[in-house]
Amino acid sequence: MSNEVINTLILACFLAVAVGGGYYVTQKQQPEEIEALDQEIDAIENRAAELETLIQDEAFASEEAALALPRWNSRYKVLPAELASADVVAYLNALSARGFRTFDLSLVGQTQGGTAHYYTYRVTGQAYFESLFSFIWHVENNRALYRIRDLSVSKLVTQIEEDGVSRQLVLADFSMEVDAFYGGPRDISAPDSMKVLPAAAFPPRRAAVNPFYPYILETLPPNSDDLVDVEKDSLMAVIGGTAVFSRDGDPRQLSAGSRVYLGRVASVDARTARVVVNLNKGGIRERVELDLNTGNRYRQALGGSTLSAGPVRGPVLEDAPPAPGTPGAEDHPLYQSAEIPRTPQTD
Repeated sequence: MSNEVINTLILACFLAVAVGGGYYVTQKQQPEEIEALDQEIDAIENRAAELETLIQDEAFASEEAALALPRWNSRYKVLPAELASADVVAYLNALSARGFRTFDLSLVGQTQGGTAHYYTYRVTGQAYFESLFSFIWHVENNRALYRIRDLSVSKLVTQIEEDGVSRQLVLADFSMEVDAFYGGPRDISAPDSMKVLPAAAFPPRRAAVNPFYPYILETLPPNSDDLVDVEKDSLMAVIGGTAVFSRDGDPRQLSAGSRVYLGRVASVDARTARVVVNLNKGGIRERVELDLNTGNRYRQALGGSTLSAGPVRGPVLEDAPPAPGTPGAEDHPLYQSAEIPRTPQTD
Protein backbone atom coordinates (compact mmCIF):
# COMPACT_ATOMS: atom_id res chain seq x y z
CA MET A 1 0.00 0.00 0.00
CA SER A 2 1.42 3.29 -1.01
CA ASN A 3 2.13 6.12 1.38
CA GLU A 4 -0.56 8.26 -0.19
CA VAL A 5 -3.21 5.70 0.55
CA ILE A 6 -1.97 5.27 4.11
CA ASN A 7 -1.96 9.02 4.68
CA THR A 8 -5.45 9.29 3.24
CA LEU A 9 -6.69 6.56 5.57
CA ILE A 10 -5.05 8.22 8.56
CA LEU A 11 -6.59 11.57 7.69
CA ALA A 12 -9.96 9.91 7.20
CA CYS A 13 -9.68 8.34 10.64
CA PHE A 14 -8.77 11.67 12.23
CA LEU A 15 -11.65 13.30 10.39
CA ALA A 16 -14.07 10.64 11.58
CA VAL A 17 -12.84 11.01 15.16
CA ALA A 18 -13.16 14.81 14.93
CA VAL A 19 -16.64 14.62 13.46
CA GLY A 20 -17.74 12.06 16.05
CA GLY A 21 -16.23 14.02 18.91
CA GLY A 22 -17.80 17.24 17.66
CA TYR A 23 -21.14 15.55 17.28
CA TYR A 24 -20.94 14.18 20.84
CA VAL A 25 -19.91 17.51 22.30
CA THR A 26 -22.54 19.56 20.46
CA GLN A 27 -25.40 17.08 20.71
CA LYS A 28 -24.81 15.47 24.12
CA GLN A 29 -22.47 17.40 26.38
CA GLN A 30 -23.15 21.04 25.53
CA PRO A 31 -26.99 20.85 25.84
CA GLU A 32 -26.62 19.51 29.37
CA GLU A 33 -24.20 22.31 30.24
CA ILE A 34 -26.44 24.90 28.59
CA GLU A 35 -29.45 23.56 30.48
CA ALA A 36 -27.50 23.69 33.74
CA LEU A 37 -26.42 27.25 32.98
CA ASP A 38 -30.01 28.24 32.13
CA GLN A 39 -31.23 26.77 35.40
CA GLU A 40 -28.53 28.63 37.28
CA ILE A 41 -29.47 31.88 35.51
CA ASP A 42 -33.13 31.30 36.39
CA ALA A 43 -32.19 30.64 40.01
CA ILE A 44 -30.14 33.84 40.13
CA GLU A 45 -33.00 35.84 38.62
CA ASN A 46 -35.46 34.29 41.08
CA ARG A 47 -33.17 35.13 43.99
CA ALA A 48 -32.84 38.68 42.68
CA ALA A 49 -36.64 39.02 42.39
CA GLU A 50 -37.11 37.52 45.84
CA LEU A 51 -34.51 39.91 47.24
CA GLU A 52 -36.30 42.85 45.62
CA THR A 53 -39.60 41.66 47.10
CA LEU A 54 -37.99 41.33 50.52
CA ILE A 55 -36.61 44.85 50.23
CA GLN A 56 -40.08 46.16 49.35
CA ASP A 57 -41.65 44.19 52.20
CA GLU A 58 -39.05 45.56 54.58
CA ALA A 59 -39.77 49.13 53.46
CA PHE A 60 -43.52 48.56 53.83
CA ALA A 61 -43.06 46.98 57.26
CA SER A 62 -40.89 49.92 58.32
CA GLU A 63 -43.61 52.35 57.27
CA GLU A 64 -46.26 50.34 59.12
CA ALA A 65 -44.05 50.18 62.20
CA ALA A 66 -43.44 53.93 62.03
CA LEU A 67 -47.21 54.47 62.05
CA ALA A 68 -48.04 51.77 64.60
CA LEU A 69 -45.41 52.71 67.18
CA PRO A 70 -46.80 56.19 67.90
CA ARG A 71 -50.30 54.72 68.10
CA TRP A 72 -49.07 52.08 70.51
CA ASN A 73 -47.23 54.62 72.64
CA SER A 74 -50.31 56.84 72.71
CA ARG A 75 -52.82 54.05 73.41
CA TYR A 76 -55.61 55.24 75.65
CA LYS A 77 -57.65 52.19 76.57
CA VAL A 78 -57.14 50.09 79.69
CA LEU A 79 -57.87 46.37 79.82
CA PRO A 80 -58.00 45.31 83.48
CA ALA A 81 -56.79 41.87 84.45
CA GLU A 82 -60.01 41.24 86.40
CA LEU A 83 -63.43 42.84 86.27
CA ALA A 84 -66.48 42.39 88.50
CA SER A 85 -69.84 42.32 86.75
CA ALA A 86 -71.45 44.28 89.57
CA ASP A 87 -68.99 47.12 89.02
CA VAL A 88 -69.86 47.27 85.33
CA VAL A 89 -73.56 47.41 86.21
CA ALA A 90 -72.93 50.21 88.70
CA TYR A 91 -70.99 52.14 86.06
CA LEU A 92 -73.66 51.80 83.36
CA ASN A 93 -76.38 52.75 85.83
CA ALA A 94 -74.40 55.85 86.80
CA LEU A 95 -74.16 56.89 83.15
CA SER A 96 -77.97 56.72 82.88
CA ALA A 97 -78.58 58.93 85.90
CA ARG A 98 -79.89 61.88 83.86
CA GLY A 99 -82.44 62.07 81.07
CA PHE A 100 -83.60 58.42 81.12
CA ARG A 101 -87.24 57.63 81.70
CA THR A 102 -86.56 53.89 81.92
CA PHE A 103 -83.27 51.97 81.92
CA ASP A 104 -83.26 48.16 82.09
CA LEU A 105 -79.99 46.25 82.29
CA SER A 106 -79.33 42.51 82.46
CA LEU A 107 -76.30 40.26 82.12
CA VAL A 108 -76.55 38.06 79.04
CA GLY A 109 -73.36 36.06 79.51
CA GLN A 110 -69.60 35.91 79.88
CA THR A 111 -67.25 34.98 77.02
CA GLN A 112 -63.78 33.54 77.59
CA GLY A 113 -61.73 34.52 74.54
CA GLY A 114 -58.23 33.58 73.50
CA THR A 115 -56.78 37.06 73.96
CA ALA A 116 -59.43 38.72 76.14
CA HIS A 117 -62.66 38.01 78.00
CA TYR A 118 -65.83 40.08 78.14
CA TYR A 119 -69.23 40.39 79.78
CA THR A 120 -72.26 41.01 77.58
CA TYR A 121 -75.21 43.08 78.84
CA ARG A 122 -78.60 43.71 77.31
CA VAL A 123 -79.68 47.34 77.73
CA THR A 124 -83.15 48.68 76.89
CA GLY A 125 -85.07 51.78 77.87
CA GLN A 126 -86.46 55.19 76.98
CA ALA A 127 -84.58 58.48 77.14
CA TYR A 128 -84.17 61.90 75.63
CA PHE A 129 -82.15 61.54 72.45
CA GLU A 130 -79.46 63.89 73.79
CA SER A 131 -79.23 61.85 77.00
CA LEU A 132 -78.91 58.59 75.06
CA PHE A 133 -76.23 60.16 72.85
CA SER A 134 -74.32 61.21 75.99
CA PHE A 135 -74.58 57.68 77.43
CA ILE A 136 -73.15 56.13 74.25
CA TRP A 137 -70.42 58.78 74.12
CA HIS A 138 -69.23 57.98 77.64
CA VAL A 139 -69.35 54.21 77.05
CA GLU A 140 -67.28 54.43 73.88
CA ASN A 141 -64.80 57.10 75.02
CA ASN A 142 -64.02 56.11 78.60
CA ARG A 143 -60.61 54.54 79.23
CA ALA A 144 -62.03 51.03 79.60
CA LEU A 145 -62.61 48.91 76.51
CA TYR A 146 -66.36 48.68 75.86
CA ARG A 147 -68.21 47.78 72.68
CA ILE A 148 -71.78 48.69 71.74
CA ARG A 149 -73.45 46.51 69.13
CA ASP A 150 -76.92 45.71 67.80
CA LEU A 151 -78.05 49.25 68.59
CA SER A 152 -81.66 49.97 67.71
CA VAL A 153 -83.29 53.38 68.27
CA SER A 154 -86.84 54.43 67.39
CA LYS A 155 -89.05 57.44 68.04
CA LEU A 156 -91.47 57.34 70.97
CA VAL A 157 -94.11 60.06 71.41
CA THR A 158 -95.70 60.18 74.85
CA GLN A 159 -97.58 62.58 77.12
CA ILE A 160 -96.51 63.91 80.52
CA GLU A 161 -98.39 65.97 83.09
CA GLU A 162 -96.79 69.17 84.41
CA ASP A 163 -98.77 71.39 86.77
CA GLY A 164 -101.99 69.87 85.51
CA VAL A 165 -101.11 70.53 81.86
CA SER A 166 -100.56 67.66 79.43
CA ARG A 167 -97.42 68.08 77.32
CA GLN A 168 -96.12 66.06 74.40
CA LEU A 169 -92.72 64.46 74.91
CA VAL A 170 -90.55 62.97 72.15
CA LEU A 171 -88.21 60.25 73.44
CA ALA A 172 -85.87 57.66 71.97
CA ASP A 173 -86.86 54.04 72.57
CA PHE A 174 -83.63 52.03 72.41
CA SER A 175 -82.06 48.61 72.80
CA MET A 176 -78.43 47.54 72.53
CA GLU A 177 -75.84 45.07 73.74
CA VAL A 178 -72.75 46.27 75.60
CA ASP A 179 -69.56 44.21 75.86
CA ALA A 180 -67.13 45.01 78.70
CA PHE A 181 -63.64 43.57 78.03
CA TYR A 182 -61.00 42.50 80.54
CA GLY A 183 -58.16 40.00 81.02
CA GLY A 184 -55.97 40.95 78.06
CA PRO A 185 -52.25 40.23 77.62
CA ARG A 186 -49.84 41.85 79.99
CA ASP A 187 -48.73 45.40 79.11
CA ILE A 188 -51.43 45.78 76.46
CA SER A 189 -53.16 48.47 78.53
CA ALA A 190 -52.12 52.08 78.47
CA PRO A 191 -49.97 53.14 81.44
CA ASP A 192 -51.80 54.65 84.41
CA SER A 193 -49.52 57.68 84.22
CA MET A 194 -50.80 58.62 80.78
CA LYS A 195 -51.87 62.24 80.54
CA VAL A 196 -55.54 63.08 80.11
CA LEU A 197 -56.34 63.59 76.45
CA PRO A 198 -57.60 67.02 75.38
CA ALA A 199 -61.24 67.46 74.41
CA ALA A 200 -60.21 67.99 70.78
CA ALA A 201 -59.03 64.37 70.62
CA PHE A 202 -62.57 63.08 71.14
CA PRO A 203 -65.67 63.26 68.92
CA PRO A 204 -68.29 65.91 69.80
CA ARG A 205 -70.04 65.19 73.08
CA ARG A 206 -73.42 66.50 71.90
CA ALA A 207 -75.44 65.46 68.88
CA ALA A 208 -75.58 68.08 66.13
CA VAL A 209 -79.28 67.43 65.52
CA ASN A 210 -82.09 65.40 67.01
CA PRO A 211 -83.23 63.05 64.21
CA PHE A 212 -86.54 62.43 65.96
CA TYR A 213 -87.55 66.08 66.02
CA PRO A 214 -88.58 67.60 62.66
CA TYR A 215 -87.22 70.86 61.30
CA ILE A 216 -90.75 72.09 60.59
CA LEU A 217 -93.87 70.94 62.45
CA GLU A 218 -96.98 69.95 60.52
CA THR A 219 -99.22 71.33 63.29
CA LEU A 220 -98.45 73.98 65.89
CA PRO A 221 -98.39 72.96 69.57
CA PRO A 222 -101.37 73.98 71.70
CA ASN A 223 -101.25 77.07 73.88
CA SER A 224 -101.13 74.98 77.06
CA ASP A 225 -99.83 77.83 79.26
CA ASP A 226 -102.57 80.25 78.17
CA LEU A 227 -100.04 82.78 76.89
CA VAL A 228 -100.86 85.94 74.94
CA ASP A 229 -101.40 85.17 71.25
CA VAL A 230 -100.17 88.32 69.51
CA GLU A 231 -101.87 87.28 66.27
CA LYS A 232 -105.30 87.12 67.90
CA ASP A 233 -105.24 89.12 71.13
CA SER A 234 -105.51 92.90 70.78
CA LEU A 235 -102.95 95.44 71.94
CA MET A 236 -104.65 97.81 74.39
CA ALA A 237 -101.89 100.15 75.57
CA VAL A 238 -98.16 100.84 75.60
CA ILE A 239 -96.96 102.48 78.80
CA GLY A 240 -93.24 103.00 79.24
CA GLY A 241 -91.64 99.63 78.57
CA THR A 242 -94.86 97.70 79.16
CA ALA A 243 -97.38 96.53 76.58
CA VAL A 244 -100.90 95.65 77.70
CA PHE A 245 -102.79 93.00 75.74
CA SER A 246 -106.36 91.86 76.17
CA ARG A 247 -106.79 88.09 76.26
CA ASP A 248 -110.41 87.02 76.56
CA GLY A 249 -111.14 90.30 78.37
CA ASP A 250 -108.26 89.78 80.81
CA PRO A 251 -105.48 92.44 80.59
CA ARG A 252 -101.97 90.99 80.35
CA GLN A 253 -98.84 93.09 80.89
CA LEU A 254 -95.76 92.18 78.85
CA SER A 255 -92.29 93.66 78.52
CA ALA A 256 -89.20 92.88 76.46
CA GLY A 257 -88.29 89.22 76.98
CA SER A 258 -91.76 88.15 78.13
CA ARG A 259 -93.08 84.88 76.77
CA VAL A 260 -95.97 84.83 74.33
CA TYR A 261 -97.52 81.97 72.42
CA LEU A 262 -94.81 80.62 70.04
CA GLY A 263 -92.26 83.28 70.94
CA ARG A 264 -91.09 86.24 73.02
CA VAL A 265 -91.45 90.01 73.04
CA ALA A 266 -88.39 91.56 71.39
CA SER A 267 -89.01 95.23 72.21
CA VAL A 268 -91.63 97.69 73.47
CA ASP A 269 -91.33 101.27 72.16
CA ALA A 270 -93.57 103.75 74.01
CA ARG A 271 -92.51 106.63 71.73
CA THR A 272 -93.91 104.99 68.60
CA ALA A 273 -96.45 102.83 70.48
CA ARG A 274 -95.07 99.78 68.72
CA VAL A 275 -94.41 96.25 70.02
CA VAL A 276 -92.08 93.83 68.23
CA VAL A 277 -92.44 90.08 68.83
CA ASN A 278 -90.26 87.23 67.51
CA LEU A 279 -92.17 84.01 66.80
CA ASN A 280 -91.10 80.46 65.97
CA LYS A 281 -94.15 78.95 64.26
CA GLY A 282 -93.24 75.31 64.17
CA GLY A 283 -89.82 76.03 62.64
CA ILE A 284 -90.77 79.08 60.56
CA ARG A 285 -89.38 82.18 62.26
CA GLU A 286 -91.32 85.42 61.95
CA ARG A 287 -91.18 88.92 63.37
CA VAL A 288 -94.52 90.56 64.13
CA GLU A 289 -94.82 94.32 64.70
CA LEU A 290 -97.98 95.63 66.36
CA ASP A 291 -98.84 99.33 66.02
CA LEU A 292 -101.15 100.67 68.73
CA ASN A 293 -102.09 103.78 66.72
CA THR A 294 -103.26 101.93 63.60
CA GLY A 295 -104.01 98.51 65.04
CA ASN A 296 -102.09 96.91 62.17
CA ARG A 297 -99.88 93.86 62.43
CA TYR A 298 -96.84 93.58 60.18
CA ARG A 299 -95.10 90.25 59.58
CA GLN A 300 -91.58 89.61 58.38
CA ALA A 301 -89.87 86.24 57.85
CA LEU A 302 -86.62 85.80 59.78
CA GLY A 303 -83.78 83.61 58.48
CA GLY A 304 -84.15 79.95 57.62
CA SER A 305 -86.53 77.40 58.98
CA THR A 306 -85.37 75.80 62.20
CA LEU A 307 -86.73 74.27 65.36
CA SER A 308 -83.49 74.78 67.26
CA ALA A 309 -85.37 76.44 70.09
CA GLY A 310 -88.37 74.17 69.83
CA PRO A 311 -87.62 70.74 71.33
CA VAL A 312 -86.70 70.21 74.92
CA ARG A 313 -83.06 69.17 75.04
CA GLY A 314 -82.49 66.24 77.34
CA PRO A 315 -80.09 66.57 80.27
CA VAL A 316 -76.64 65.06 79.82
CA LEU A 317 -74.05 63.74 82.26
CA GLU A 318 -71.08 66.10 82.20
CA ASP A 319 -68.77 64.44 84.75
CA ALA A 320 -68.95 60.66 84.43
CA PRO A 321 -67.29 58.40 87.01
CA PRO A 322 -64.21 56.42 85.95
CA ALA A 323 -64.97 53.04 84.45
CA PRO A 324 -64.16 50.04 86.69
CA GLY A 325 -60.61 48.81 86.28
CA THR A 326 -59.29 52.19 85.10
CA PRO A 327 -57.11 54.68 87.00
CA GLY A 328 -59.08 56.37 89.75
CA ALA A 329 -61.79 53.71 89.92
CA GLU A 330 -60.29 51.61 92.70
CA ASP A 331 -61.12 54.12 95.43
CA HIS A 332 -64.35 55.39 93.90
CA PRO A 333 -67.35 54.87 96.21
CA LEU A 334 -69.57 53.82 93.29
CA TYR A 335 -68.24 50.29 92.97
CA GLN A 336 -69.48 47.61 95.35
CA SER A 337 -69.43 43.83 95.00
CA ALA A 338 -72.93 42.50 94.38
CA GLU A 339 -74.40 40.00 91.99
CA ILE A 340 -77.14 40.91 89.52
CA PRO A 341 -79.78 38.66 87.96
CA ARG A 342 -78.81 36.95 84.73
CA THR A 343 -80.95 36.97 81.62
CA PRO A 344 -82.57 33.52 81.20
CA GLN A 345 -80.90 31.61 78.38
CA THR A 346 -82.79 29.48 75.87
CA ASP A 347 -81.34 26.26 74.56
